[in-house]
Amino acid sequence: MIASLKKNPIIRTLASIRITVICLILLFILTFWGTVSQVTVGLYESQERFFNSWYFLVGDFFPFPGAQLVLWVLFINLCAVSITRFVYRWSHLGILVIHLGLLTYFVGAFVTLHFVEESNITLLEGESSNVSASYHDWELSVWQPTNDPTTKDVWAYDSDDFKSADTLRFNELGFDVIVKAYHRNAQAFVGADQKTDPPQNASGITEIARTDLEIEPEKNFPGALLSIKADGTEQDVILFGKESRPTRVSINGTDYHLQLRRKRYELPIQMTLERFEMEKHPGTEIASSYRSFVEFEHADIERRAEIYMNHPLRFKNYTFYQASYSIDSAQRIRSTLAVVKNFGRLLPYVSSLVTFAGLAIHFLVMAFKRKKR
Repeated sequence: MIASLKKNPIIRTLASIRITVICLILLFILTFWGTVSQVTVGLYESQERFFNSWYFLVGDFFPFPGAQLVLWVLFINLCAVSITRFVYRWSHLGILVIHLGLLTYFVGAFVTLHFVEESNITLLEGESSNVSASYHDWELSVWQPTNDPTTKDVWAYDSDDFKSADTLRFNELGFDVIVKAYHRNAQAFVGADQKTDPPQNASGITEIARTDLEIEPEKNFPGALLSIKADGTEQDVILFGKESRPTRVSINGTDYHLQLRRKRYELPIQMTLERFEMEKHPGTEIASSYRSFVEFEHADIERRAEIYMNHPLRFKNYTFYQASYSIDSAQRIRSTLAVVKNFGRLLPYVSSLVTFAGLAIHFLVMAFKRKKR
């Protein structure tokens, strides 16, 4: 099997050392170019253009490969080399293990790029939560108002892919929601629509309009015009991402809250902010450092920890970083923790160990060969 693959002209072409050298040169250029461009265009746009793209246009007409394309070509090249150039015998075991470690690096990068979940959790001192909010993704959420603000059952649909005429079925609640219009970034207007029966909205919004997407996705706020159908009745609702209050509607004699909000993720722990400390530069109001003292509960386990710059809290596949803080009009401080869920968090460590083991095996084999000679 391997012998026939070695003779395949396509695989032999893909295993060319020239492809390897070109890819490494392109990665060097992209890393340098992307790092320098952060000064002028910002971190997010630089990442999207140089590192997360398959290609981008230089001067609006010349295509240049992005890091994602280069890494895929390098991955295929490395696989082809493993087939065509290796002599599979014990004396070459170290080289084979080294390449296996490098392949694991690529797998880890792929998992991180496509499956990582990034969100945040914001708490006052003494406040607890087991839910984080996404930075970029949005959802349509429906729930019944209760007297207990800390607990509620929520039904939600991811809204980022909503299209006109989509039907969202809430069978347990006994109604459907029809998407009449959805804009990933929208402007809202109050009193612009003079209809006698305007759509329901908690903030008095009567019309939404599409606007251009912002380069930084966290600055995009969606808007939706929805129609709620139940038992032959129909009522329109307008929702806007910047609203802090949900819209209350009555359906079949039962009140519900509807809201477009950033997508929520349920965490495996209950996080409580016990204390927030901040140090300022002398004579200024600028923070020099700040940290959160937290307690988290999981099953019967309780643990206290400090989270500050370069000192995150790790729990299973989750990592909690100190991201920022804010002060409201009542001078209360809120601490914001970035939450990253990464299924491939351990893959870089595994690939490093495998690569190191391959180097050690190779050097030991070479040392025994020299001693034997």
